[in-house]
Amino acid sequence: MSSMLDDATVQTLRRHWEDGWNRGDLDTSMAPFAPEVVFSSPGISMLTGDPSRTTIEGYDELRTYIEGALRQAGDVRYTCAPRTSVPIVLLYACGLPNGPEKLGADLMCVDGDRRVVEWRCHY
Repeated sequence: MSSMLDDATVQTLRRHWEDGWNRGDLDTSMAPFAPEVVFSSPGISMLTGDPSRTTIEGYDELRTYIEGALRQAGDVRYTCAPRTSVPIVLLYACGLPNGPEKLGADLMCVDGDRRVVEWRCHY
């Protein structure tokens, strides 16, 4: 498996956002997801009304969630930025000296020479 996304995958994911969400097309929105998909978002608790719920597991449950989100989205519009680099997300746990372990995710955009041109750390 290559560490770089190919153009076809990038275009499928782009269509997922632009065509699926902007047109309210549930099938296009769901096209990229595997049966065992796990989705985490603070928006889940807002849509479900359960403040403790931030994760959805499985394709069918995600489809139901996205169907509801599309109904409530109204005038929300997505525009994907032109592709000048490939995004990679690294998930990790960081053990702090004498402190708790923190979970994090780093988004890195990699250029054609496989060098990081943007790095965003989330924890």
